Amino acid sequence: MQFRKHTVTRRYLAVAHGRVISQTIRSSLARDRGDGRRGSTTLADAGKPAVTHVAALDFLPSPRRGRGAGGEGELGGYTLLSCQLETGRTHQIRIHLAELGHPICGERVYNRAFQGKPVEDASGAPRLALHAAELGFIHPVTEEPLHWEMPMPPDLREFVERLRSS
Repeated sequence: MQFRKHTVTRRYLAVAHGRVISQTIRSSLARDRGDGRRGSTTLADAGKPAVTHVAALDFLPSPRRGRGAGGEGELGGYTLLSCQLETGRTHQIRIHLAELGHPICGERVYNRAFQGKPVEDASGAPRLALHAAELGFIHPVTEEPLHWEMPMPPDLREFVERLRSS
């Protein structure tokens, strides 16, 4: 019931391509956007509402371009993000960021616009740079608030530190 009422706290950390600004992303997600992949649709009754609150935590320079002038091209650099789910559709964060033109580093499915070419990923991400960082809800029987936070795993932490130091 808490999931249906959107009262469960679900927060993820992600590293996305380019400079992403803090925002709320709203769309209607469908199982098939027309190419076999999930994605947003404008067709009435074809999808379900999806809301992701994105907060930019840190801008990370591109390792091959550095911090200097001209080193932050359209997809130059990366953004460390906190993504809070209001709804919880399958692959919601991955889809929302990709549709903004900022796919998650290491993304292999949602790394292109509808019928477009894949976005080049030179980030060196060891895997999809998405981490479930926080979960919280009210225990359905005891009504005790339950809350867990998980630090970023070593492989993603090292990836972020490598980007920060480049």
